[in-house]
Amino acid sequence: MVAYYPEVIAGNSPEIKNVRFIYDYVGLHHPKEFARKMHGILEKYFPGISRGEIRQAADEAYAEYEKHMAKIRGEGKRIIKQAREEGRRIVVLAGRPYHADPEVNHGIDTLLTQFGAAVVTEDAVSELVDRFETSVLNQWTYHARLYAAAKYCTENSDMELVQLVSFGCGVDAITSDETREILQEGGKLYTQLKIDEITNLGAVRIRLRSLFAALEEQEDRRRGAARKEG
Repeated sequence: MVAYYPEVIAGNSPEIKNVRFIYDYVGLHHPKEFARKMHGILEKYFPGISRGEIRQAADEAYAEYEKHMAKIRGEGKRIIKQAREEGRRIVVLAGRPYHADPEVNHGIDTLLTQFGAAVVTEDAVSELVDRFETSVLNQWTYHARLYAAAKYCTENSDMELVQLVSFGCGVDAITSDETREILQEGGKLYTQLKIDEITNLGAVRIRLRSLFAALEEQEDRRRGAARKEG
């Protein structure tokens, strides 16, 4: 569960009034501390539960998570390799975890493939970039992945990044500015889609068509310059 959503549920969902709803705060980003903190939380609700039980469950969960992330990165590598063999453009479609829900993203990933592009997510490529300085405080996991993915796109001529944002998410304003800066400094175009303003895909289709037309124009200019130099 993403931070603060449990607070929203607790304050706005009377359906859970008679349900044991555990929503103490705990971070997943420190595996060594997780079992100890979870033991302190769960023993309030389940007296007698041991830290050893929690440690075993946590170890298995973290191992499964690493397997899941390895699958994502492996599939990303496969898609990128195949796209390069076929001469297709690659788009990193970057969004928050909940943007992966088809009801939220409106099938934008499928629309991109209809334009002939291969699509991967930011967590498929973010691990391929060394740490680098940003203009903003880079302390959140998703933000770090997003900036790293943008940096990776600047280092690969056949890759572009499209960022999905939610107008109602104030933090997205910060990530948008930083992502735009990284891409533009690397000579890339920045494309942002506000998915909570979308009622149909017509406007998105126009934005993406404009992006691919601009990329084709850039490529034509590069080819023309290369011919002149030759």
